Amino acid sequence: MLFGRILQGIGLSSPRSLSTSMVRDEFSGDYMAKILSFVVMFFILVPVIAPMFGQFLMNLFNWQAIFYFNLIFGLIIMIWFWLRQPETLPKEKRIKFSSHLFINGAKEFFKYKESVAFTLVSGFITGSFMVYLSTSQQIFQEQYDLAEMFPYIFASLAISIGFATFLNSQLVERFGMMKIAYYSTLAYAFISVLYVVLFSSGQNPSIYTLISFLALQFFAVGFLFGNLRALAMQPIGHIAGIGAAINGFLSTVLAVPIAHYIGTFVKTSVLPLFIGFSLFGILSILVFVLLRRKTRLAAA
Repeated sequence: MLFGRILQGIGLSSPRSLSTSMVRDEFSGDYMAKILSFVVMFFILVPVIAPMFGQFLMNLFNWQAIFYFNLIFGLIIMIWFWLRQPETLPKEKRIKFSSHLFINGAKEFFKYKESVAFTLVSGFITGSFMVYLSTSQQIFQEQYDLAEMFPYIFASLAISIGFATFLNSQLVERFGMMKIAYYSTLAYAFISVLYVVLFSSGQNPSIYTLISFLALQFFAVGFLFGNLRALAMQPIGHIAGIGAAINGFLSTVLAVPIAHYIGTFVKTSVLPLFIGFSLFGILSILVFVLLRRKTRLAAA
């Protein structure tokens, strides 16, 4: 069972890199950010729906039905992809596979400070967001005694992210992905700092207040994921495949320890969660500021 889940995890690591690199092959600039917003919307919302759907399959059949569904759904996607999706990378731009491909790609990736910077920001935001994903059940079930309402609260908060992601797809060509990402990061940090100031005692607010703060927090997140990915991919279109893989790898490697460490403090209060949001929101702003300063100096 564990070995099968490991293989499943390895297989599931490819869609993120594939989808990002294929979008970068076809598009660039703010329009790329618009398309990636739709991609990210599905990547965020589907995992939110998945636990409820898994519970439905278990109640209707048994736990094995979840794996049968994965098999059938995977086959449908594979056949559809094979029949309908053309190759996005022209033959003249393809890089021959070799043992040094990843090393050479990594060296090329790190030449572009914008890609590295936005990968860092993506890791900071994803890591602090993952704290919520890993502790939300404990927060709502144990701290607020809302076990029966948890799936509905969890899903309703995801709507905030999905709505923001959809809005981003409509606004990004007008205002630009850099401007939207920067001001969304400011909002992300401001909302969490405001919570920390108002509830610094550690006593949890009412459930309605908490949900309001989380909805605003995740609304800002919805504007970040797609734009940060697009900003990181913008300079590295010539290595879109390996670049997307490195971007995903580095942001995940950075995010997981952040989520694990902060999550250990979320025991009897939600305050550590918002402290994590605040800390990594501020760090993300610093990355933006430093990148802007270096860009101005280089232009001068």
